[in-house]
Amino acid sequence: MKINIGKGIQLANLYQRQQLEEKQAGAQKTAANKPAADSLNISGDAAKMRELLQVALLPSEVRTERVEELKTAIARGEYLADSKKISGAMLAQAQV
Repeated sequence: MKINIGKGIQLANLYQRQQLEEKQAGAQKTAANKPAADSLNISGDAAKMRELLQVALLPSEVRTERVEELKTAIARGEYLADSKKISGAMLAQAQV
């Protein structure tokens, strides 16, 4: 009985070559599907958060005269805080 090994090796080489060609074709498809440059998409929530942060970083309007009046009244012991007015303002601010 005669065994011909040459044809088996040729088939294995053909199979390996075919796999290599498929890998190369897949790599070319992947490269073709990639965008040309990196991109960044910001969600609506992130944009709103950035806007709120910018507003928070702005200097607030401080009524320096009123602040000084209150400091003086507190130092003298003359300042009486209206707890109902304060709690109402806090609740109104929390609802905004």
